[in-house]
Amino acid sequence: MKYCLDCGDIVKGRADKKFCGDHCRCNYNNTINKNRNERVKQINRILRKNAGILENLSRQGVEKTTIPILRAIGFDFTFFTHRLTDLTGKTCTFCYDYGYIKLEKEKLSIQRAREGKS
Repeated sequence: MKYCLDCGDIVKGRADKKFCGDHCRCNYNNTINKNRNERVKQINRILRKNAGILENLSRQGVEKTTIPILRAIGFDFTFFTHRLTDLTGKTCTFCYDYGYIKLEKEKLSIQRAREGKS
């Protein structure tokens, strides 16, 4: 006899069935994935904040900035969505559509991804 992994009731039906119904299956999987989903949401908030900072600076006409300035306004350099290297070998680190290229020392150039290129 098999028992539901969520509620513990007897499971009737196929031999490989693990839950007594859809409600128990959903509840079980939601419980397991809750911590994972919360971490994904937390990381996505940081990525959106980083992208927003770069977007705001770009819209204000700022083309270059420094690492300390970005840190002071809350940018977290630990999180980014992807990196692209251009033909000259410069690597741009992106947070969604906005990114930065490291210049000399702590100086950065703010970049916006081109349509269809990121």
